[in-house]
Amino acid sequence: METTIAGQGGLQVEPEVLGLLAGTQIRTLDGLLPVEFLEPGDRIVTRAGSRRLVAVSVVQRRMARVVRIRATTLGYDRPEQDLLLAPGQLVMIRDWRARALYGVEAAAIPASRLADGEFIVTEILRQVQLFTLRFAEDEVIYAEGLEIACPAVTADVSVTAA
Repeated sequence: METTIAGQGGLQVEPEVLGLLAGTQIRTLDGLLPVEFLEPGDRIVTRAGSRRLVAVSVVQRRMARVVRIRATTLGYDRPEQDLLLAPGQLVMIRDWRARALYGVEAAAIPASRLADGEFIVTEILRQVQLFTLRFAEDEVIYAEGLEIACPAVTADVSVTAA
């Protein structure tokens, strides 16, 4: 997925980035921890069980477009509080949205595709730190109670470059 940006020198196309913003609470075997406290080797609770975190990449961005998913928008306590994500971050959806958008029961959908202008909105933030978590295999983690897809460390990382 790409974003077209008008700026000096004409239009520029940049890839959508993945990532969770600093402060996002991640479910670990030690309880909820802010994403910025996680390190390789930490045990993260995933949909498939407990998995060791292999890598964490951190990207700084200025004037960054982010997606805000308001608390309880995607179900009871999903997310538990407002959640800010990079537009390309994949959110696991297991409801009518997956059926309406893709014709399947469950889908990993970029956060930007979920924006409705009311409960899921895009915003511009002056500066953000985006954290991308990587595992040995593709995994689904819990961020603020919401299922978030994380690509394997061997996956194509071109979408995470800033």
